Amino acid sequence: MVIALNKDSVSPVVSAAASRDTKSQQLNFIVALRAVAAVVIVWHHFALYPPLNDWTRPLLGDVLTWFEVHARSTQVFFVLAGFVLAQTLVTRRWQLGGLLLFLLRRYCRLGLPYLAVIALVLPVYAFARNWVPASVLGSPVSWPQFIAHLFFLQDILGYEALSAGLWFVCINIQLCILFALLICVRDSSLGRHLDVIGLGGWALAAFSLFYANLAPGWDVWAVYFFPYFFMGVIVWRRVHGRQKLEFYAYQALFSLAMLFEWRWRLGVAMVVGALLVWSLESGFAARWPRQAALLWLGRVSYSLFLVHFPVLVFVAALWSHLEWISPPLATLGLVVAFFTSLALAGIFYRWIEAPSARAARQIGRTWRQSALALADSR
Repeated sequence: MVIALNKDSVSPVVSAAASRDTKSQQLNFIVALRAVAAVVIVWHHFALYPPLNDWTRPLLGDVLTWFEVHARSTQVFFVLAGFVLAQTLVTRRWQLGGLLLFLLRRYCRLGLPYLAVIALVLPVYAFARNWVPASVLGSPVSWPQFIAHLFFLQDILGYEALSAGLWFVCINIQLCILFALLICVRDSSLGRHLDVIGLGGWALAAFSLFYANLAPGWDVWAVYFFPYFFMGVIVWRRVHGRQKLEFYAYQALFSLAMLFEWRWRLGVAMVVGALLVWSLESGFAARWPRQAALLWLGRVSYSLFLVHFPVLVFVAALWSHLEWISPPLATLGLVVAFFTSLALAGIFYRWIEAPSARAARQIGRTWRQSALALADSR
């Protein structure tokens, strides 16, 4: 017997579940991109910082030079962050209380792992102080420098970063604040009849592409990196059935900026944006990846991003102490540092990053319950 069903007879619960499954599969594709980008960044830093890289060069000089010069992928993370935040935040209504809640949850999600890795860095640096060049470790940590790190202000205030890559977390926090402010303006009386996200985003991106992104002094501020982030937002606006031509216009703006002054990092953001559009609209994002190892690596990518540098410093100090400085042994040191970073990232994710994410979600639930209780009491 054949039962005919029209679209209105499908259970809304089933439809919602299918929608969640599709979104989860699409997020798996983004997780896989994060995995690849994280590994590229790790090897970029391994190729960049002495002493293991110097000892390895007689054996793998060309490979290390390529990673040092070309293997940079932070733009991938910025584009993906823009897409995910747009998908998460744009469809909600925002007020000042929601903004404060979002910032608190973001501090838990990104800030607590960031603080944990600072706690890890300090004893590692103390151990490595006599074995690793001062150009890698920096000066001994001062209290003002430490306090500046607690509030993500070290680069703005001119202090040395305590670990490679911490600047990215600071910029990510700034971008979250900036984007949340745009949404708040959209939902206020000022932005009721305007496409605030589109108008504000395009204006900030154009300012950055033709001015701020050309000035190194601006690289401590979110606006320097905003064009990459907004690429992700533009992709979200396209794949959700709106602003179909806007994506091509934004790619054209990037092309003009590259003609104005060549920057390879703009090209990376353009490619990632185009890849996202193609994979989401063609259905490829729902089919790939299936590999559990790749998805695991993507899930722990933030932890890997945080812990790999102190691991590199520790292994370099140990190899220096043991005088394992021949090219083959130094190459072995880099391999050991990489797989130790993966192992520590898994531990760090389980005990630090995942609990931080759960705490952020619990704060959101508690806030909403308190708001409902207050409303009922009136």
